[in-house]
This record gives sequence, C-alpha cells and structure tokens, in this order.
Amino acid sequence: MALEPLPGVALTLVSAVSRHHYSGMVPGFLAGMYSEADIAFDLSALAARVKGTFLEAKAAGFDPARRIVRLEDGREIGYDLVSFGIGSDTRGSGRDAVAERAELVKPIHRAVALRQRISALAARASREPVRAAVVGAGAAGIELACAMAAVFDRARQPREIEVLEASERILAGYSRRFVRKTREVLREKRISVRTGARARSVSSESVDLEDGSSVPSELTVWLTGPEAYPVFRESGLPLDDRGFLLTDDSLRSIGDPRVYAVGDCGTLAHHPATPKAGVYAVREGPVLWESLKAALAGGRLPRYEPQKGFLSILNTADGKALLRYGPLVSYSRWAWLLKDRIDRGFMRRYQSLPPGPAPRTSR
Repeated sequence: MALEPLPGVALTLVSAVSRHHYSGMVPGFLAGMYSEADIAFDLSALAARVKGTFLEAKAAGFDPARRIVRLEDGREIGYDLVSFGIGSDTRGSGRDAVAERAELVKPIHRAVALRQRISALAARASREPVRAAVVGAGAAGIELACAMAAVFDRARQPREIEVLEASERILAGYSRRFVRKTREVLREKRISVRTGARARSVSSESVDLEDGSSVPSELTVWLTGPEAYPVFRESGLPLDDRGFLLTDDSLRSIGDPRVYAVGDCGTLAHHPATPKAGVYAVREGPVLWESLKAALAGGRLPRYEPQKGFLSILNTADGKALLRYGPLVSYSRWAWLLKDRIDRGFMRRYQSLPPGPAPRTSR
C-alpha cells in the first residue's frame, strides 16, 4: 500500500511495536552479522506514506458483527475492512514453566533482548562452558544454534549447545539429503542434536524432558512449532483446529468477506497443509493487496495458489549457508551471498521509500 496508496481510504496501522524486524535476517542479527538498523524499518513512517495513522498497541480480539477491533488497553477501532498479519505464536510458550524462564523469539522484536543475553554470556569472566539449549529443530532452531555458536566461539567462550527435538527427525518437510548435510555441519560445529526429546519445563539451570531426564542449560531458547494467537478465538468466525483463521483463495475469511488474513495467522481452506513459513507470506502479500482493492473498488478477485516448492537458505553464521532448491543441496559461500543479497534487497523496498508527511502516531 505504501507503494500504491488508494485515494479516499483511511488507513489505521496497528502494531505492538513501532519497528518491524524482518525474521529472515534475525539469525544473522543474533550472530552479529547485521545491526538492528539493517533488519528493521519504521512502521509509523510507512503509514505516513499513505497519510495513514500508526497506532502502537496490541490487538486483543475483534467483533465482526460490530466491525470493531478490541485493543488490550480497552480501546476499540471500527473498520469497513480489516486485515490481520499478526503471524504466529510459539507452541507451548504460554506455559508458566516456559514463559518465565525460556527465551522466546516471537514476537520477533524479542530477538533484540536475546542478542543482549547471548552477548552477555559470551563476555562473562568465568571460563566455565556456557550451556545452552534450543528447543525445536526446525530451520529457525538450526540457524539460532549456529548463531549462538558463532558468538561464543568469536569470544573464545567455551560452550555446549544442544538442539532438542520432540519428533524423531530434524527439519520436518526437508529432504533426507538436506537433513544429512545439516547434521554434518552441526557435527563440525560441535552442536549436539537429540531427537525424541520432548521438553516439559524449563528452569534456570536445565530443560526437563517428558521422559524424566534433564539437559543442563542456563540459556534455553524455545522454538517449537506455530500456534495461533488468541485474537480470533471469540470472533465466531471459522478457524482451523489450531485456532488460525480459515480463508478462501483470496485471503478472505470464509465466514466474513470484510475480514482478511495473510501469512501465518491464516489457513487456506483449500490448502490447509501449507506450511507456516515466510516464503508463503511474501507471495500472499500482492494477493492481499489485489483483494483489498477489489473489495474497495470492485473488480475481479485474485486467487492465491501456494507454490509447490521454494528456495530455502539457512544461515550457518560462518560466512556460508545451507541451501535447498528442489534436488539441489549446497553448503557454501555462494549460498550465503545469495541469501544476503535477497534479504538486503527485500529490506531496501521498505527502508528506502521516499519520505511522506509527518507520521500521525498514537499509543
């Protein structure tokens, strides 16, 4: 919308934070390869480009019958059309035994505090090994373990890092060849992997597993699978079994054509197995835009068809990256250069927009 504003449309952009952090560059940020300025852009400035209002607040729920969004502070915002792009929470992170002691990366701005924690451990005077655990061996868990290893090794801080996965294999959905190569890289980096290890709770000194054993850890990062935020829970609209809003191929709620969802927070009713991954959200963006324009001005509704495959590149924080594209698997410098080029190009679209009017911001 900032590149193609619509006349006669009053836009209100609601976000719990004023800066958006791009998740694809967070592992590099944690490893010290990027600054916060490299991976973030100003939401209030983006809203100003279309003469909109930026509201720094958190949505708690909404009422489709009254056409209002409820904020956590009790305020209500009316709408004619509403689009949600709130992403997903981390499964199990709301449990007291996790929320109070584990480090979380969602919402994604929490990566700033995590980087500070990693840096503090790397700089401590004690030469006892830093014991860290990553709960979840998806792509994000692998990248984060590599980022921590890079920071500790650069500081010459002894460390023991273990990745814990509840299922019997890491990187669900990836090819066996890619998984084998990833395991080789992790062994080279002295990062342990334990599968069939379902975490039950977290303390300041360990991760307790459901089989009764425990893993020593003074820094535990919780990166399990996606879980829906409670925003849609009392809306009365159709949800999937995980609480995500069910949408049609135009990204509209199947229960209310005035409500839209893009990215992780929506589940396509015709393609419910579509992974909750950023590569899909990026492709959905233009479809959402065309859908909103059609709702406002008439015209043909677009249809989103999830891509059958996609380029996946994992930052290993050593000047290389693990790449998968179809049958191609590579662990190389060129894979990292390609990822860096793609990510920086994506961010330039939002960081280099011409200045708009002074932003109207409300808390």
